[in-house]
Amino acid sequence: MTTYVEPIIAKEETPKKKKGKKVSHWKTNLFVFLMLLYPVAQFLIMWFGVNINSIFLTFKTYESGELVWVFQSTALQGKGFFETLFYNYSTLINSIINSETTQSMFKASLVYFIISCLITLPISMLFSYFVFKKILANGFFKVIFFLPSILPLFILTMVYSLSLGPNGLVGGFLGWFGVDATEWLSNIFIGDNAKWAVWIFCIWAGIGYDVILLTAGMSRIPRDILESCKMDGVSPVKEFFKIIIPLTWPTITTLFIFGMMSVFNVTFQPFFLVSGQYDTMTIGLHIYQASTGSGLQEPATLGLFCSIIGAPIIVATRWGMNKCFKDVGF
Repeated sequence: MTTYVEPIIAKEETPKKKKGKKVSHWKTNLFVFLMLLYPVAQFLIMWFGVNINSIFLTFKTYESGELVWVFQSTALQGKGFFETLFYNYSTLINSIINSETTQSMFKASLVYFIISCLITLPISMLFSYFVFKKILANGFFKVIFFLPSILPLFILTMVYSLSLGPNGLVGGFLGWFGVDATEWLSNIFIGDNAKWAVWIFCIWAGIGYDVILLTAGMSRIPRDILESCKMDGVSPVKEFFKIIIPLTWPTITTLFIFGMMSVFNVTFQPFFLVSGQYDTMTIGLHIYQASTGSGLQEPATLGLFCSIIGAPIIVATRWGMNKCFKDVGF
């Protein structure tokens, strides 16, 4: 009788991992820390610090040669809690309701919404389409449109003022045709003409910036789509409204939002051209000029008030415009 013996199979033992030295990443962490140090410090100082200080200023008042908290003001003692706490805001609202100067400032600022969103942007869209279609001398027109966006604002306003002066380029050009416009050009930055001069400058200077972004947005459209439209006999007008605008709608939305913010951002255009006179004072220019004085709580309150009112309107407008067309990726 034979006995079955099960063969013994030798099991391979897995080699044990040798314990090595722990890799130190302190150099990488130090590099990342140093790279983030500057932008974080920039944010904390230039945005967080400035804005927090501006918020604090809205709850202070100027008394006895220095800024004090509203609850420390002797002139506000005896008033209610909320009346004292929001004293600067109630003063601003009363000024908006009763002061013709403040009302004129807000009206002058709201005009730039019409200029930026309803005039400059549509003109820029049209010009951008012409440049995008590579019309004759499109390179020359690119330079013409881009030039105002390259030069500093002070240089632009100086060139604009000198060109429209009595002895400027416009007067000399009209003189070739026997038109004497010396008297009219002498008064172009005075009185009611001053507002028109500033508005026309903002339109001229704003078109170049919009054309740059719109042309970049249109250049992303695949050529296959445009060639297909051409083969189907789509007219340029229909192509512009049915193809170009929907596909560049995110860029248009961004520029429209920027145009809305111009209500608060237009500052140095009226300052360099007419020094804010003749009903051209804007919210931004008023905050800039008032910030150099002693009553810092007034421009800080105005700025925060405009932010509280404007932010929800801008967010709602952006949400509504994003619903107009579906976002297309290509």
